[in-house]
Amino acid sequence: MIWWLIAGLLLLASLFLVYPFVRHDKVEVQDDADANLQIFRDQQAQLNSQLQQNEIQQPQYDQLLAEAKQLLLLNSQKPQADENQAPRKSGWLLPVSLLLLPIFCLVSYHHLGAAADEKILKMLEQNTQLSVDDPQAQFKQQALFSAIEKRAAQRPDNIYYWILLAKRAVQQNDLSSAQFHYAQAIKASPEDSYLLAQYAEITFMLADSQFTDEVNRAIDKAFAIDSSNPTVLGLKGIQAFETEQWQLAITYWQEASRQMEQGSPTATALKAGIARAQKRLGIEPQEQLSPQVEITVSIDKSIQFDPNQTVFVALVAISGAPMPLAAKKLRAGDLPTTITLSNADAVMEGYNLSSVNKVKAVARLSQSGSATPQIGDWEADIQLVDLSSQKYSLAIEISRQRL
Repeated sequence: MIWWLIAGLLLLASLFLVYPFVRHDKVEVQDDADANLQIFRDQQAQLNSQLQQNEIQQPQYDQLLAEAKQLLLLNSQKPQADENQAPRKSGWLLPVSLLLLPIFCLVSYHHLGAAADEKILKMLEQNTQLSVDDPQAQFKQQALFSAIEKRAAQRPDNIYYWILLAKRAVQQNDLSSAQFHYAQAIKASPEDSYLLAQYAEITFMLADSQFTDEVNRAIDKAFAIDSSNPTVLGLKGIQAFETEQWQLAITYWQEASRQMEQGSPTATALKAGIARAQKRLGIEPQEQLSPQVEITVSIDKSIQFDPNQTVFVALVAISGAPMPLAAKKLRAGDLPTTITLSNADAVMEGYNLSSVNKVKAVARLSQSGSATPQIGDWEADIQLVDLSSQKYSLAIEISRQRL
């Protein structure tokens, strides 16, 4: 389909090339004739003026006017002779132009178009479908990243390609190449906090985990752009720990830990670092207490409901996955009542209230008994609940129907 479209556009462009050759001679002849006639009229007007002012006599006037007429006649005959010669002098331009047009367009598209990007996209799709046991998997992976590397050099502003190459280099433990690829991506997007954080971390690893001037510059730049990035906070914590700023290290690591999935290897390492810093301060490490949110739940008196209907109460992250961090199921007839939600009420292990700073509270009277919201359910929510304090109390009244 696309080739038919390209052929149609080339045909249309060819018409613009042919038209000037068809119209050129006629237009040029007409333009020359008009110009010659205007020159004769200007000369005639000047001679008339000189005759009236007695600057010339009648015989002189007649002679000069006759010469002007003769010149006009000669100039009017020249274009006709040239008209027959024009095709012989410039006629070759038309076929040559028609031949060069598609060549120029195809070459330009090859260098400026997205044909290479389309090829890489297809290769990516094919590679995602390869099994580990496929004997061609390694060869196809190599071909894919060779194509990406070549295209990245052609399009250095494509951050996506540089990130793919950097992640590939990290997988192969080629940190120098990974650093180079992230540096190229940063040139295209100097304010990208993710890129700056990754570059700072790899630079730190390449320096044998030493805070050299280059490492410090990379960390400071990343921190200035995004002071909440967990990777950068982790590095700042290590930096503070090595300079014996124990409390500052704890602050950085605690903030980084709150943004990570609890139970993950990184979160576990951060908790170990916090415990070491607390020990240096003479503080006995304590198990982190779970945030607790006390919620008083009620239903608007104007709503008619069956006492056996189910009410779902949940705390959900402000951004990210819609799965509740903590939830309880109540009986409508038992409301109003007060409940407490904590990590003990987590729906999924490792995804709980300790992993976030702010949540929203949702209460819903289900018409069908399903945990999935349905049209006709009655609900209420509080959009912002701050978990910075260990215990938080709120009241929520179900009063709004889903439409």
